[in-house]
Amino acid sequence: MIHIWLINITIAMISIVIAGLIAFELFQVRKYSKTRLTIALSFLGSILVLEELVIFSAFMMWSSYDNPMYAYPSMAIATLSLLGLIILYYILRI
Repeated sequence: MIHIWLINITIAMISIVIAGLIAFELFQVRKYSKTRLTIALSFLGSILVLEELVIFSAFMMWSSYDNPMYAYPSMAIATLSLLGLIILYYILRI
């Protein structure tokens, strides 16, 4: 079960980095255009980083349990979150 926990933590840490990159891109857009939309997007980028930090801390909290009932749904959440962040970052970079 420790392997699944390590995979979840690794995926969560990668997600935090990608969420930070997304927030950075949104703040770069805000430098060029200070509209209400870019301010709102920058705020959402910050919330995205906070969300990933909460997911990371939630995964660390169940590390003492060996119950697969907690491990596999957490891995699914981490994987789907990472895929969503990668797609969002790809869209922002285009």
